[in-house]
Amino acid sequence: MSPSMTSARRPGGSTFRARLTLGMTLLSLAVLATASTAIYVWAREALRGTFDSALLTVAQIEVASAIDEPDGAIHIHESVPVPLPPGMGPAYEKLVWIKSKDGAIDARTINLTRAPRLETEPALEARAFAGEASFGDVRRGGEIYRSVYYPFRDTLGRDLIAAVAIPRRPLERTLRSLLAALAACLVLGGVAAAWGANRLARRLTRPLERIAEGARAVGRASLSARIPEASPDVELREVTAILNEMLGRLEAAFQAERRFLADASHELRSPLANVRGTIEVALRRARSADEYRETLAVALTEIERLSRLVHALLTLSRADTGQLPFTFAPCQLPAVAEDAVKAHAARATERSVRLRLDAPEPIEVLADADRLREVIDNLLDNALRYAPPGSAVVVSARREGDQARLAVEDSGPGLSSEEQAHVFDRFYRADRSRARTSGGTGLGLSIARAIAEAHRGRLSVRSAPGEGCRFFFDLPVAAPERRDGRGR
Repeated sequence: MSPSMTSARRPGGSTFRARLTLGMTLLSLAVLATASTAIYVWAREALRGTFDSALLTVAQIEVASAIDEPDGAIHIHESVPVPLPPGMGPAYEKLVWIKSKDGAIDARTINLTRAPRLETEPALEARAFAGEASFGDVRRGGEIYRSVYYPFRDTLGRDLIAAVAIPRRPLERTLRSLLAALAACLVLGGVAAAWGANRLARRLTRPLERIAEGARAVGRASLSARIPEASPDVELREVTAILNEMLGRLEAAFQAERRFLADASHELRSPLANVRGTIEVALRRARSADEYRETLAVALTEIERLSRLVHALLTLSRADTGQLPFTFAPCQLPAVAEDAVKAHAARATERSVRLRLDAPEPIEVLADADRLREVIDNLLDNALRYAPPGSAVVVSARREGDQARLAVEDSGPGLSSEEQAHVFDRFYRADRSRARTSGGTGLGLSIARAIAEAHRGRLSVRSAPGEGCRFFFDLPVAAPERRDGRGR
């Protein structure tokens, strides 16, 4: 197993399952905490409202009972503390006092005569004398009471206030119990959320683990294996399909790379072996100057062949990495084709082949003229190599809508359907026995296709056995806004 595959199982790093579990747990805790806080705030306000309503009712009852004597004298009915059941806290205690506007205490409960002293709120008393019932907290010793200041008039029409206070202990005890219950629910909910999140994360990540295991199996076996379907979910099925498609492309690329390396090694070895053999034969005995000159000429021919091959390999390597330099500018396609035809005219005459150009109208394209010429040269080189003596090779240039089409047609042996499918592959030769003797490297058409694609064009072939070949180079016509060469 390769290091890249074992690194996925190397301990010490966080896993997607762990992060998913943690994320879902934290989300659940956040939801529970928010809900618990909302419940506590709502319950606290509701209990306080109920507590104040009960306190107001007690004050109204106290006011009604304070003036029920026949002579109208102000008095307070004392309540006898009654012990409560266990667990409900101390007995209920009520503090009541009635005060007149001059600050005199007209009546109060007996428990107010004992220490500690009750600390009242003058501001709340003033609001009550102004006719508004007011609620507030008062302190007596170390205990807090909830109080209400209730205004009323006695039978003589005097303005009085009745202040009633009861301990806040029952309310605070209830709120503490509620808070403890919510905290316990939050803890239990967090534990349950973590357990459920872990179970759900395992279920969600199990298909990913099966996909990873399938990918590891592919690496251990060969690229011809494929990852099996790991889940019925559309998203994971799509991921599996994409990975299998990528594996298919990788397999094809590796196979092409292996073929390319094998062919390149063979092509490089052949001229080197020829040069070495020629020199070794020349050095076996003393030779004349003419013989040495002939030997050097043979070696030079092979070195030139080797140089062409290395140059072609370098061009394809740069094209593969996007580093092949281009200088795009408006140029006339027929003019470039005409220069190429003139350059190959002598070779055509030597092979008794008629070479002519058919380009009746100007066609401007945005291209690198030198690279464009290289494409035409490769097409012409291929056509002249296979064109039989007495035949014709025709180069034509036509405009078809917003596309320019350059065609090179010969009357050679043609190509079968299988040969047409591979004619642009590197080192592919339809006739290997003839190609090497004619000086071809098997890379010209591959280079031409790479240059065509860099021009956003397309190189194609149309042929049949015994009917010759027609190669087509289609590329966009220069648009008006691109004539300055800045449109790419």
